[in-house]
Amino acid sequence: MAAAAALLLFGCADAGEPDGGSNAAEPEAADQGEVEGGGDAADGGTDGAGIADPQVSAGQRAVVYESALDVADPDPDRVAEEVWDLAESFGGYVTADERDLTVVGDGVVGSARLTLRIPSEHFQEAMDGLTALAERETGRSVTTEDVTEAVVDLESYIATKSASVERVRELLADAESVTAILDLESELATREGELASLQQQLADLEERVALSTIDFTVTAPREHRSDPGYTGPDSFWDGLVAGSKGALALALGLSVVIGVVLPFLPLVALGFAVVLVPLRWWAKRRRAAAQASPAAPPADAPASRVRV
Repeated sequence: MAAAAALLLFGCADAGEPDGGSNAAEPEAADQGEVEGGGDAADGGTDGAGIADPQVSAGQRAVVYESALDVADPDPDRVAEEVWDLAESFGGYVTADERDLTVVGDGVVGSARLTLRIPSEHFQEAMDGLTALAERETGRSVTTEDVTEAVVDLESYIATKSASVERVRELLADAESVTAILDLESELATREGELASLQQQLADLEERVALSTIDFTVTAPREHRSDPGYTGPDSFWDGLVAGSKGALALALGLSVVIGVVLPFLPLVALGFAVVLVPLRWWAKRRRAAAQASPAAPPADAPASRVRV
């Protein structure tokens, strides 16, 4: 009977606990009472109302750093390879490496995008080192998030939840009836699951605080070709030299054309002969026939008058 009453007390105490524990809220009054007899939480920095203590020194505050850094360099592939070495030199690592590069002539176009996790104490050094790897910096953005209160709240909830789990285990050890044992085991499993969830949230938050995130992008700059303007000769001598070179090039071009056409001239002459010789022969025969038989006068023509 005592075990069932204790279980009912625990169920009512947990009804007001926040899900996730990442924001300040009132923790369980009953569980806090089990930890220190109804007073303050065991180790959470909270008062009797369960509000997290915001009075934390600047050096102890938990801050999450995230940044995006854009640079330009003619060789993005080289810069991307050096980024790996730089991240390892600070005790960090690269979580993503995406390269879209194309070789055009003697250069490279495209970009490389990398995501780095760097220990927060080396955040500024890493930013300066990344900038130094490339030819120039084209963009930078840095965002910070103070999660000190969220960390304090989670630690408080974890301490309270741990104490409640231990209390349920003690009640389970003293339980005698089967019904009480089953109810306490179910309650213990629920509380242990909630405790594990809170511990995982705290671990994720601490990992974000310990390791800053840097999104680094290096792009090959495009070459802008300007109008070269007038590039011709600047003096009489330069013009004479340019004209001589042009005349020589023209003569050389004509000689090449003649050399190409010359082998075809006999074939062209033979073609003309095949066509013109028969035509000329037929025209001569026609003129000869016309001279041999003069045309007779028409029959109805009037007789010419003969003068005496």
